[in-house]
Order: sequence, then C-alpha cells, then structure tokens
Amino acid sequence: MYLEERIQQSLFWAWLLKIQRFLMVVSTVSVVLMLGVVVVARYVLHVNVLGYDEIILVGAYWMYFVGASYAMWEESHIGADMLSALLSPRHNLILAIVVKIIQVVMGLPLIYLAYEMLVFDLQAKPSTIDWNIPYFIPQSAIFVGYVIMTFYSFVYVMRDIHRLKESE
Repeated sequence: MYLEERIQQSLFWAWLLKIQRFLMVVSTVSVVLMLGVVVVARYVLHVNVLGYDEIILVGAYWMYFVGASYAMWEESHIGADMLSALLSPRHNLILAIVVKIIQVVMGLPLIYLAYEMLVFDLQAKPSTIDWNIPYFIPQSAIFVGYVIMTFYSFVYVMRDIHRLKESE
C-alpha cells in the first residue's frame, strides 16, 4: 500500500473531512442567517444593523477557503481543460500530474504569505471597527485553506504518479 493510500484511509483524513464539512455548514448558515436578519431589520423593522458586514466577513472567509479546500479534496474545481478531450488517458494523467505539481509549488508561497499575515495580525492586533473582531479570526481561514489545499494536491500528485507507473 502506497503512502497516499494510507493517508487517505487514515483517521486524520476522515476527521479533516468532517471538520471541513462542519465549518462549511456553520459558516454558510451564519452568513445566510445574518443576511436574513439584516433584510428583516432593514425592510420590516426599518432599522439598520451596524457592523453586520463584519460578522458576514468572518463567515465568508471561512466559507470560501474551507469550501475551496473541500473542492480540492473532491477534485471538483472549475476548469477549462479542453485539452483533456484531445489527449489519451495516459497523457491526461501526465497533464493532471503537472497541474497538481504546479498547485503544490504555488501553494507553498501562498501558505508562507498567509502565515506572515497571521503573524502580523497577532502582533499588531488589528480589529474591525464596530464589533472589534480581531482580523486573525477571518484571515486565519486563508492560512488554513491554503494548507489543506496544498496537502490535498500533494497527496493527489503522489497518487497520480503511482497510477502513471502502474499504467506502464
């Protein structure tokens, strides 16, 4: 059994997916509920909800970045790969390996930049104006999302390399 197969069958892999699903549900529900509260307050009660955008910001960051990492797990990101229709299955696998290697290579500096942003947020302690929500709360989703996306890309590139070797 290859390393990537052991990773995919591990308890860590299963828990990571459960945590991602939980965070996606919680963040999506919080954004939708907050938007509902704002609509009712503004158009039914004729009052403004101050700082609602700050609360939505937190949910949106987590929704987008955890959702992106979940899409990476599913390998369901939107793509315009017309080339794959013209290639053989073996060449499609080679193309998939190249794409995933690029994803890993691009993910590493993005992880570093997200980490640096978190360090800055923890040192400078910036926060939102109305609710004083520390910026590290929504922006940590960027770091978490990039780490998970790069992890999945790395596991899948190993998987595809083994598939390519087995097809020879």
